[in-house]
Amino acid sequence: MATTKKKKNKKTKKNKEFLRNILIGIIAMILVGFIINVAPGYKRDKYSNVTNLVITDENVTEKLKNNIYINENGTIYMSKEDINNLIDKTIYYDSEANTIITTSNISTAHMKIGEKELIVNGAKLQTIDEIIYINDIMYIPISELETVYNIKIEYKKFSNIVVIDYLDKGIITAELSENTKMKYRPRGLSKKIGELKKSDRVYAFYTTSKGWRLIRTEDGTIGYVKANTLTNEYIVRQDMTNKKETKQISINLQNNDIQQVDNQKIIVKELFALSDNGVTLREAIETNDNESLKIWGNLSINPEVNLNDFSKRTNAINNIVSIAYTYKINGINISFNEENKGIERMIIELAPRLREMGISTNIVLNSSIDENKYKEIVDYIITNE
Repeated sequence: MATTKKKKNKKTKKNKEFLRNILIGIIAMILVGFIINVAPGYKRDKYSNVTNLVITDENVTEKLKNNIYINENGTIYMSKEDINNLIDKTIYYDSEANTIITTSNISTAHMKIGEKELIVNGAKLQTIDEIIYINDIMYIPISELETVYNIKIEYKKFSNIVVIDYLDKGIITAELSENTKMKYRPRGLSKKIGELKKSDRVYAFYTTSKGWRLIRTEDGTIGYVKANTLTNEYIVRQDMTNKKETKQISINLQNNDIQQVDNQKIIVKELFALSDNGVTLREAIETNDNESLKIWGNLSINPEVNLNDFSKRTNAINNIVSIAYTYKINGINISFNEENKGIERMIIELAPRLREMGISTNIVLNSSIDENKYKEIVDYIITNE
């Protein structure tokens, strides 16, 4: 009897030890996972053999769907999908015209597949390289689009990093006051990703609440150093971002009505119409040389006009831009119906062209329009009084 009891106790003890070992193993795995996630930066290791992409102050390699490609000319390519995700949400492939259309705050550009030509705001530019396909994925020569997006692109061969900087965003450099280690994350236990020497200059960004400063080295590496190790800060470029948020306003769109918008006196003109025959002036108008009175011209679009056609849409945009420039118009109020085919594309492609000339693009709200589509595209959304 005693022997049986001993055997049971021994078995129970072994079961407890077994469960304890399992529990210890689980805890150990959790700790390892925590350390990998929090401290070192092992995620970087799987990108050590591919070209990394840094945009200003962030390494966005993990966000890439496809690898960066650099050809023998040194032209840097990104897939259309990645440009769409990281740089240009409105990039568009017009399959009928076999053309890529890209836009930025003040530029609209077209690049036809198979041609070494880029048309920016109506002006033709020759390019070194053209759009290509790699494994059936469309790749666009992003380094040919520097003027379109107002960016500077550099390939750091030694570190295999492509760096993109927006030229309208401010940037600061600073100098190391002592030899220091650069960390993957802003904490002492984080993995070391580089060593910096006293007097090395780096690009410096924000400081965390714990006193770490985000930096970028000359070779494009992004990391953190203690803020008190930086000195002699120098502003390389001031922040020049001037894109305004879309404003919703209520005005009277009646012809020749004068009113105030953003402390400016404007006069509304029933100016032009867009039909299948193109853009036509509704009335004779004199060139506006009155700096104190801004002209906002009403543009109505025939509901039957199909703007899906690339050539027709581009011609309409060129005509609108030409009329606005000729008569020194300051704003265009577009009345349309969402049933108009291609209308969204026309406004996306028209707004940067007008903004580049200091002309506002305004849409007149009605029950058919989804205003959320246009909030980051146009300058004003108008409710007609």
